[in-house]
Amino acid sequence: MSYRLAVIGVGNMARAIISGIVRSDADVSDIYVYDKISCQYKLLDEMGCKYLPFDSVAEAVQNADCVLLAVKPQNYDEVLSQISTVQDHSDKLYITIAAGITVQAVSEALGNAKVVRVLPNLPMTVGVGVSVICKNPLVSRQDFDFVTSLFASAGSSLLIDESEMNRIIGVTSSSPAYVFKFIDAVCKSAMLQGLPEEGLKEAVCDVFIGAATLLKHSEETAEELISRVCSKGGTTEQAIGYMENADIDRIIHEAMVACTKRADELGKAK
Repeated sequence: MSYRLAVIGVGNMARAIISGIVRSDADVSDIYVYDKISCQYKLLDEMGCKYLPFDSVAEAVQNADCVLLAVKPQNYDEVLSQISTVQDHSDKLYITIAAGITVQAVSEALGNAKVVRVLPNLPMTVGVGVSVICKNPLVSRQDFDFVTSLFASAGSSLLIDESEMNRIIGVTSSSPAYVFKFIDAVCKSAMLQGLPEEGLKEAVCDVFIGAATLLKHSEETAEELISRVCSKGGTTEQAIGYMENADIDRIIHEAMVACTKRADELGKAK
């Protein structure tokens, strides 16, 4: 079965997903789009995507088999209200990617429709993202496999229970910011020590990519690889010792707990 996909909201994540679909063998026959800011379509044109724009949410959803809800959380009530006017809307498959919007909230608003919740992250926009996909036994295997194929086209995926969603946000969704922060700090320190800025960011990014790739494919643990880099009495040992004295593990843990706490607060506010 080929799916006719309606994409509501054409922001960064939606464009990344559409771009991945274009590059992949995802079973999509047609892409219908709607965004209240029509200039967003120009960005799809620049990506070479074939799509059919519509003038309203209802029109885009009408003939679709699957609907990707890629709007901001605060716009969900309005969008779901418009979808509810579409004939047979409850028979369609829906994908929600907004923080704090649960499967239950979308399903109940649309007459117990089939819903899959996904949490993609920013690197998806360059094809190397990680998407957390919530298991939903009420969705058929065919529909669920279709959803996973859409997100696999722009990176890797991780399946979890929806009850774990708030705890995973700090691991996959917020964590790119931790990496950006660390890289920025390394670059700033290098420049404070007199190193030239030219080519520095690229070199540090390549170090992170290389280190992560090594760890991902190694049978050794992170601690074992740290030991391999650290020579007795050497420079790396000195740096790692300084981080350990500052209790960097505790700092990272507390930051991630703060992330989960905020996700819980946002969820309760819905």
